[in-house]
Amino acid sequence: MLIFGASAAAAFSVLTPTTIAWTAVVWAVIGGGMALVVTPTGQILRGAVEPKHIPEIFAAQFSLSHLAWLVTYPLAGLLGAATGFTVTWSTLAFLAVFGTVAATLLWPRNSSREPIDTPVKLLAR
Repeated sequence: MLIFGASAAAAFSVLTPTTIAWTAVVWAVIGGGMALVVTPTGQILRGAVEPKHIPEIFAAQFSLSHLAWLVTYPLAGLLGAATGFTVTWSTLAFLAVFGTVAATLLWPRNSSREPIDTPVKLLAR
């Protein structure tokens, strides 16, 4: 959703004048995507490690997510002020693609743990 939202925002910034309405739509899409990711994160993390390592995995997730925010929030503000919305949203879309590819490549494939529920099943509970 983040890739879609940021890419759509970049396209809208080229095709139409930036308005509060388009900004609200983009924020809603990205916010909805964040909710879909954050909601099952605890279950995914718990399913990825042995119970004794749960505190460490949550600390690592917290640190990495906040590191990403520490980089992207100022970057968005500085780029937005210096170059405008098109370059800013394009850069953020690129970072979202990069993060998705990195996560796909770095997430361990072999696990002795039981498979966890999918995010859709978790949300349906």
